[in-house]
Amino acid sequence: MRYLVGLGNFTAGDDAVGVHVIDHVWAHGLDRGFSAIDLGANAMNLVSYLNEETEALLVVDATQLGREPGEYVIFTPDQVETQKELAGISTHEGDALKVVEMAAGAGYTIPPIAVMGIEPLAMACGTLELSERLAERVPEYTQAAIDYLLKM
Repeated sequence: MRYLVGLGNFTAGDDAVGVHVIDHVWAHGLDRGFSAIDLGANAMNLVSYLNEETEALLVVDATQLGREPGEYVIFTPDQVETQKELAGISTHEGDALKVVEMAAGAGYTIPPIAVMGIEPLAMACGTLELSERLAERVPEYTQAAIDYLLKM
């Protein structure tokens, strides 16, 4: 099975872009040839999809890469080194790259994985909507993610 996984917090503005992509997939019945999964802000649950049955996994998440807000890039975990500061691994904050690294160290099967990182404009706590810049591009992000996932 192939998985398109959205990460993000619906109460933190553009941080929720990954889960908005998954909502767009569901709302338009685009999940053909893969399963769309909303993990919310709990990146630890990625471990559930790290097994022999997973053919490919693409994670969509807000990622601060120093690009223009709304731009995205797709990369594999071995192409980047995370700079996110965490107090530890918990269900309240997460880093998909650190979860994959931890799982690999624990002996989990690591399928082909990529991350679609979307540069946020604003990630303020208590903000329930995406910025207009990202919101208008959700269909574009969704199609790019699906195209990439189905070629993995």
